[in-house]
Amino acid sequence: MKFKTLKIIIFLITFSIGNITAQDAYERSFGIRGGFVSGVTYKHFLAFAGAIEGIFGFSFPENRRLTTLTGLYEHHFFVNYNTNLYAGGGLTLGANKDAFRTHAEAIVGIEYVIERFPLSISLDYKPAYNIFGNDFYFDEFAISARYVIR
Repeated sequence: MKFKTLKIIIFLITFSIGNITAQDAYERSFGIRGGFVSGVTYKHFLAFAGAIEGIFGFSFPENRRLTTLTGLYEHHFFVNYNTNLYAGGGLTLGANKDAFRTHAEAIVGIEYVIERFPLSISLDYKPAYNIFGNDFYFDEFAISARYVIR
């Protein structure tokens, strides 16, 4: 019985140490985003695992050319000190010369923070639903490189 209790205590301590190290990874970052919608991105951690991300972007295909402003909330799942997975959602406002669009969006991705250099690289997938046009968009994969402010 004592051995089982000891194993539980060791597990809890290990889990706590892992979370403390991941929590200290960084507070905010900004950089560039390349994909279907390319532009600049800014991420700020609000709490241990919660972050907001803003994206000011441009999409270039002729049939969906837009200038966009996106706000997302992301919940991070820390795999280790350098790597985390995240998922969340938000809203995008987009406009071009002909129309104004509002998209509800989801996001899932993986992020790697370089340990000795202030840079994070993330790969994500961000499907969207055009609220007033009743259209779904499933083609937005992107890669982002951000300067990390610790």
